[in-house]
Amino acid sequence: MLARTNMPARRILIVDDEESVCEVTKLLVEMTGNMAVCVNDGAAALREMAAQSYDAVIVDMLMPEMDGVELIHEVRRRVSPPRLIAMSGGGHIPKESYLQIAHMSGADALLPKPFNREQVERALAEAFGESAAKP
Repeated sequence: MLARTNMPARRILIVDDEESVCEVTKLLVEMTGNMAVCVNDGAAALREMAAQSYDAVIVDMLMPEMDGVELIHEVRRRVSPPRLIAMSGGGHIPKESYLQIAHMSGADALLPKPFNREQVERALAEAFGESAAKP
């Protein structure tokens, strides 16, 4: 569990073209005490960020139309960009390769799929420069 007592919930945007992954990730983020919204592609994410402020964006690396790297670059160009967490389960190359590319592109934290609540919590802590409390 993180040492985030008495802190307001953060708004987290989750971007994944697989609706089931998006919904499970949303549930896990909400279990950490944060609020979450799901969208299924990069263009929808950019529209959502234009309409609403987010503290962090969890972005899948492999999506049609606009992939995670393109979305990370678009988000990083904003005046006050949210924290970015890249997630990947791999594809044509191992997931670690996609996540390394995300890290080099400016992601604040990495989240290899599959993941659980504790891993989501750690990724959020890393993205915000917080440390997880020891069990």
